Amino acid sequence: MRSECVPILLVSVLLVSVSDAAEPLRLTDDGRIKRDPVFVDGGRSVVFTLQSDSPRLVLAKLDVASRRVSRVFPEANLPELKCVYSADQKTRAWLRITGNDRVSLLVHPAGMETEYVVKTAKTVAWSPALTPDGKQVIVNLAGQLVVHSIPPRKVRPLAKSSGRNDWPAVSPDGRRVAFGSSRDGNFEIYAGGLDGENLRRLTKRPGVDMRPAWSPDGKRIAFTSVRKGNYEIYVMSADGRRPVNISRHAERDDYVCWHPDGRQLVWVREVEGRYDLFQATIIEGGRK
Repeated sequence: MRSECVPILLVSVLLVSVSDAAEPLRLTDDGRIKRDPVFVDGGRSVVFTLQSDSPRLVLAKLDVASRRVSRVFPEANLPELKCVYSADQKTRAWLRITGNDRVSLLVHPAGMETEYVVKTAKTVAWSPALTPDGKQVIVNLAGQLVVHSIPPRKVRPLAKSSGRNDWPAVSPDGRRVAFGSSRDGNFEIYAGGLDGENLRRLTKRPGVDMRPAWSPDGKRIAFTSVRKGNYEIYVMSADGRRPVNISRHAERDDYVCWHPDGRQLVWVREVEGRYDLFQATIIEGGRK
């Protein structure tokens, strides 16, 4: 599968600091459903899942300099989503929908000419996350997290429990994993060692807390919270203290990621039923 970029649409792009009390800046304006953004190329590009016509989901890449969005895999004819990368971006993993109730996990390791499909115990895989060194991939299988080595030799459970575990994110140093879990009856953010030990609950509020994302320095975690009845973006310290609502918006804000500079966040925002990527610069205690 080739990964060259072919333009599919134009968008407006602006990645600058926002002034005091300014609203987050819109990065795209096509209004199509989006999810799973992640910065690549040192922050010059964003890879994300984009609603398309055929197939219905594609992996897209926003190039900031050219203001273009292109397909990551232009020859793909099956829906694909959620592409994640190792720290050096030489290894990547993503999902491919191959049929009803069948979602495959693909990995393209550094040094290999093409990708391979990870053989899993279930037919549906969700929420892949790569370790920074690109040697392990964590995925949700039937509500439980498992760790596969790359190349595939070993597989083991991670923090198995009652309820569901989902949305794993590995810390920049590769030592910790944050994820959402309903083991106590309500989805909260937990974090523990990559070995599954020393697990700690970080959030303790009614409503769903999910999709954690580590800051590049590992000192903060951004996440989606529905604690007040609406999807909002929060940022807290890595030990769960001082959660701050960053988005403060009446419609849905979800799927947050960090810029490599550790000062900017990008997420998907709904505005009057349209979905686009928005960016904001944050300061200690809130959004700038």
